[in-house]
Amino acid sequence: MRERTIRFLRRFWLAVAIVILFVAMWGALWSVRPSRVLITTVLIAPDLFGSPVSVLGAIGEEPVREEVWLDVPEGRGLLVADVYRPKDGYAHGAMVISVGAAPRIRDHPGVVRLSTAAARAGMVVMIPQLYYPFQENVLPEDVQGLVAAFGTNVEEIIASHRWLREQEYTDPDRVGIFGASAGAGIALVSASDPRIRQDVDFFVSLGTYYDLVDLVSAITTESIQYNGSTEPWEPWLKSVRVLYNSVISYLPREEDREILTRVFVDEDQGARALVGRLSPRARSIYDALQDKDPDRILAFWGEVSPQDVAVLREVSPSSAVSALDTELFIMHDRSDPFIPYVESRRLRDATADNGHQVYFAEFDFLNHVELKSPSNPISFLADLVKLIFYSWLLMMRVL
Repeated sequence: MRERTIRFLRRFWLAVAIVILFVAMWGALWSVRPSRVLITTVLIAPDLFGSPVSVLGAIGEEPVREEVWLDVPEGRGLLVADVYRPKDGYAHGAMVISVGAAPRIRDHPGVVRLSTAAARAGMVVMIPQLYYPFQENVLPEDVQGLVAAFGTNVEEIIASHRWLREQEYTDPDRVGIFGASAGAGIALVSASDPRIRQDVDFFVSLGTYYDLVDLVSAITTESIQYNGSTEPWEPWLKSVRVLYNSVISYLPREEDREILTRVFVDEDQGARALVGRLSPRARSIYDALQDKDPDRILAFWGEVSPQDVAVLREVSPSSAVSALDTELFIMHDRSDPFIPYVESRRLRDATADNGHQVYFAEFDFLNHVELKSPSNPISFLADLVKLIFYSWLLMMRVL
């Protein structure tokens, strides 16, 4: 037996040496926290892209997924949420995931996949079902309904973060918020609130708005402005119609509302023949919408309903982030049709002097807040490396 072993080693010594070297290097890398977190980050990548093969799923333990209920008296009463966590019984870093305007977000395949992978990697994830009294993929007929829901969501996120910090399986010094799309803007307002702002240890923003009034301007003019330059932008058609409905709804004459709705919402070209029947006020609104003039539209809006404009500001990060007291990770899709990328640039600029590190990245392989199939391999590879790097920085904060 001994001679056979010696002959084997003489014949395959190089292969054995390579295996031993690999195991030793792997052990050395795993023993150092930055490299261990980097390995974990790379292993999560297949889950982020929806790969049928999950490395963490193969080598890790399935996390606990449980439904919890919170009492939010400042909101609408009870709030339901899903919590994903490791089974090991230790306290872990944690984050609340905030996604607005999504009535069934807890069962969204991408959210379930991300939360499961994060829990396998060693963190706790909470997904509250934020109040949104409209159907899936349907916006309300006007901005007022959307803003009212957002105001409730601010309280729900505050309650979720406070609840999560109190759980025995979370480390209260490593609890942050991950906000996506409208949920990021809402959560930024929440994270700036005096009740929790000193307890938010990190914040991740993906595809946020910075100022809803600026967003209205971009939708109205189908263009975006930043640092004195202007470029065309093609917004999502439904968001344009919501804006039109909001403005038109304030006109007192039913005939005015009907004509303008047919022209701008229904895109009925024949209705333009009726423009001569509009009242002077309605005609000025017609001209403003036709010319895509945000100043005249906002002036009318502020005149007939100043409380709506005030609430738009109130639920905008622009009115709150000066009080933000945390490390910030900002990411945005460069060709986002829902919220223009310059909104995240404005957020970066506004928080640059808050006394905390601000990480900023723009990507081309996103479809708003979801990953899409690559069209350019070189651009995709560059974005992938950038995503892994920023994810590693975040994981160093959480794990």
